[in-house]
Amino acid sequence: MKTFFLKFKQARLRTVLAGLAGALVLLLILYFSANRQPPLTAEEQLLVGEWEIAPDFPTRFFHADRSFERSDRDSVGTWKIKEGRLSITSWQPYKLPSSLSMAGLTRSLESIERSRKKSTEEMIISFSDKGQRFILDRKWEWSRKTDR
Repeated sequence: MKTFFLKFKQARLRTVLAGLAGALVLLLILYFSANRQPPLTAEEQLLVGEWEIAPDFPTRFFHADRSFERSDRDSVGTWKIKEGRLSITSWQPYKLPSSLSMAGLTRSLESIERSRKKSTEEMIISFSDKGQRFILDRKWEWSRKTDR
């Protein structure tokens, strides 16, 4: 009888230890995968929103989590502003096959390769009109998109 209870206690102890180890691993994964970005600066807060350069061109969405995307979904990426310079790292998103044809599958596979190629641009940014416009490299003027 003692051996049964001893084996039961040992099995219970192993179960508790395995549970604790699993919980520790889960906590470590959550800690290291958490997005711990510093809060947006006042200048970065001005950039959050949808912007357009001309009515016929795709707009840019700058999100508060420092991600961005074009309205035509041709590129996505991340952004940050540091010392008056906007830095954008972008790539083309993966596109699912449009059909099960060989051409559709080929385009989808090619998009995997393009989605791995990242490019980074850095430009001088300045805001005007109480944050309703910004200018990049003193050349391109973007306006906050408003519903027309």
